[in-house]
Amino acid sequence: MFPRSFAAFAASLSLCLVPLTASAATNPASGMAAKPPVPGTSASSAAPAATPATQSTISFTLKEVGGGLGYEWGKGVLHHNGRDIPFEIGGGGIASLGYITVKGTGTVKDLARLDQFDGTYWTVKADAAIGSGVGAAVLENQYGVKLDLKMNISGAHVGASVMRLRFRLLPEKTEKLVAQ
Repeated sequence: MFPRSFAAFAASLSLCLVPLTASAATNPASGMAAKPPVPGTSASSAAPAATPATQSTISFTLKEVGGGLGYEWGKGVLHHNGRDIPFEIGGGGIASLGYITVKGTGTVKDLARLDQFDGTYWTVKADAAIGSGVGAAVLENQYGVKLDLKMNISGAHVGASVMRLRFRLLPEKTEKLVAQ
């Protein structure tokens, strides 16, 4: 059996690949390439400034079970512009063995519109947990929204896979709570 400190170290070895996007070279408001400033003018007067996306946070819990193929499911809350919006998580990957429970938090980056949160997020990860440990992951969806996650893991699990997780906002539950 591995010592607990090794399990925490091994669980923190999540490997993440984030696709490079051309967002640094484009104007996010128009999707077109940014124009260089005209000689004799300042950069701020050459083009209108884009409205920066609000940085939001999430908190979540999920479970993963694996026996070759791994499946993850859970729920969480998106904290965005003073609102708490519930969401659900589902998905999985391959090469997973065991069962873990994960509690985590994270920051949401490049979320220009709330409807861009919904989507399929991808990451490549490797993890190992025996007892308890910590982990981190960076996920990105089809709209370029990035989730930078920090997690506390408990259970026994070994995995190395390409993960595909679907995040879906649940606004109908929020509207019902507001009506009460």
